[in-house]
Amino acid sequence: MSQLEFFKPPTKTPARSEVKLIAATLNFQIKLIEILSARDADRIIHISQGLIEPFGADTAFTKKTVWKYFNHPHTLPFVGVLRNEIIGFLVGVPLEHFRDESWTAADPTLGKHETIYTYAFIFDEKYQGQGYAKMLKRVYTNWLKKRGYLFVSGHVREGISQHFSLHTRVLQKFPNWHDTGKVFEYYQRPLR
Repeated sequence: MSQLEFFKPPTKTPARSEVKLIAATLNFQIKLIEILSARDADRIIHISQGLIEPFGADTAFTKKTVWKYFNHPHTLPFVGVLRNEIIGFLVGVPLEHFRDESWTAADPTLGKHETIYTYAFIFDEKYQGQGYAKMLKRVYTNWLKKRGYLFVSGHVREGISQHFSLHTRVLQKFPNWHDTGKVFEYYQRPLR
């Protein structure tokens, strides 16, 4: 289990999530969730069901785990909001929170506090392919750069990371990542 401790939901959650607006267009906003409401937690859990097919059943959020990863400032939970509805999210976690996971041994930046691991990145299926995910990823990486992070990393299916940037490196491959029967690669992408 990672060093990221489970955060129990507050005994009284706010009626609306407490957020910081990071970027906005006419209808689409990118927000950093500082305190998650129960209503938004349910929406996140629903969207996270899309993580099951590519990454395995353990990756979908539950009423317990949603609080673990939407736990700012220990995590960086960004959401994409279209017309006041969350349509996708991206959760970044400092790599050091996973130091007890065997895969982190492949990352030379472990312990340097300069890498953010992308734990989850998913959009509601009906909004995929419309540019919202690309916009969220761009805002996320720029936000990290401004705060001094040098790298972003994560696990993706084999071959996907080659589309990120010319400088993205595959640090290790996993032939049967979390019993999915698929090859995944652990990548590292410089932010500068």
